[in-house]
Formats: sequence, C-alpha cells, structure tokens
Amino acid sequence: MKQLALATNNAHKVKEVGSILGELGVQILTPKDLNVAFAADETGSTFSENALIKARELFRLTRLPSIADDSGICVSALDGAPGVHSARFGGEGLDDKGRVLLLLEKLKGNPDRNAHYTCVIAYVDGTTERTFEGKCKGRISEEYDTSGIYGFGYDPIFIFPGFQKPFSQVPDSEKNRVSHRKEALQQLLSFLKTNPI
Repeated sequence: MKQLALATNNAHKVKEVGSILGELGVQILTPKDLNVAFAADETGSTFSENALIKARELFRLTRLPSIADDSGICVSALDGAPGVHSARFGGEGLDDKGRVLLLLEKLKGNPDRNAHYTCVIAYVDGTTERTFEGKCKGRISEEYDTSGIYGFGYDPIFIFPGFQKPFSQVPDSEKNRVSHRKEALQQLLSFLKTNPI
C-alpha cells in the first residue's frame, strides 16, 4: 500500500484527513507512526508559506510524499488578523479561551463582525509542490458560547450562516461538511486522483 506522511499527531486531524482521502487507498502515517521527531519553525507570513515549510520538513525526514496544513481565523475589522498568528494570538501565556476573549475584546462595539477560517494544505513529494486553499466564511458573535461541546480554537465565537449558531454547537460530522479544511482536502483529493502517489 502506498504511504502518505501527514504533518500532525492530532488524532482529530488524522481522522478527518483519512475520511476524505480514504478512497485513494493510501496509508496515512503521522510523525509518531514513523518514529521521527518532527518540528518545523513556522516563519512564513502566509498560510501557504507555513504549510510548505512543514510539508518540506516532513518530506526531508521521511522521504515519503508529505502533506501539512496551516490554518487560522481572519477577521475583517482587524485587517485579517489574527491570521497566521491565530494559535499564538495575544502571546504564549493565553490558552484557547484566552485568545477568543481577547478577540472579542478587540471587536467590542465594532459592527463589522465578518470573518473567515482559512486552511492551506501543502503537498510535497520531492518533485512536486502544490498548495490547496479552503475558506469558510461567517461572522464573529458578540459573546463567548459557554454551552457548546464541540470544536476547538475560535469555534465558540464563529457563526456559519448555514447553521446560525457557533461552530461549538455543531457536531463534527456537520461542521466537516462545510469546513475550510474539508474544502482544501477535496482539492488535494482531486489532485491526487489525477496525479497518483
């Protein structure tokens, strides 16, 4: 069976990638599966640059066709911030909830609540380098959702128009049908169907 290296040890991402790329009949392996110490400095200024940095490093370590993603939330009123800094927004001392509350504070009283999630997936196999971008448009709520049990990151304040409620109240099975990562993965799937590993 052909193998594809995935630059994450996050079980949630592994499952999502596997469910979409499963029809290719490839084995998806994480750095942990491959027993490699994977770490890449995300020094890029765009999602594409960071995704490529990670995919190139994983390919260098494994010599297997490799994919990596970089994603985040972009808020119109903040000129696209936090963007590539979504996971580090506000500095190292904040957890997910702290970052979300900081974002709400920065938007306090601002009528422009438009935002979108972006995901870029990079594919590197030694001869080919490609990136695939997905977006999910929505808006930022006025307050933090404390009742939701799903999702992570900025999901407690991100409202997708089709659901009219925060992603934190939407089961993964529904969210994944419209997510930014799903869109990018579908593009990768189409590419790999015509350019087999």
